[in-house]
Amino acid sequence: MSNEKAFTLIEVIVSLVLIGIMAAIAGMGLMRIAEGYVFTKQNAEATQKAQIAMARMVKELAAADTISAAAANAITYTRPLATGNIITISPPNITLTVNNVSYPLMDKVVTDASASSSKFLFYDKDGTPFSPTVSTTATIRRIDISLKTNGANNTPISFSNSVYVTKVASY
Repeated sequence: MSNEKAFTLIEVIVSLVLIGIMAAIAGMGLMRIAEGYVFTKQNAEATQKAQIAMARMVKELAAADTISAAAANAITYTRPLATGNIITISPPNITLTVNNVSYPLMDKVVTDASASSSKFLFYDKDGTPFSPTVSTTATIRRIDISLKTNGANNTPISFSNSVYVTKVASY
């Protein structure tokens, strides 16, 4: 009997328990990897939307001939071959209205009372910030655009850019 080689029942049970523990640990690791992938994908999507919206707003405002109305959440302007364009930031969207047709630029926009909220800020030729009125829109020389959106798990993502107004309206 001493020449017989085999596993005892206890050895088999212990081996199965150890394999089960290792499989559970590996499964938890794979779940973390999958969660990280989904998180990264959602943040990349939100970032890409914000970058596209920002690029379009910068391009639109840089081509503006005149700014006829300006506020923290909307700018009405004209550009060559189009009249009455409006960029509006209002939760949950940013829209661009060209010739009375609205195009959504971005969703999941955040506006709140914080300094990093989605909004427009206006500066005169001396770099002094001001709140423009209908009679002072011609003095706008720089527009700062701030965008704030939520990515995965409501992770805040902020973007900012400046547009220098080169064409000046005469009143």
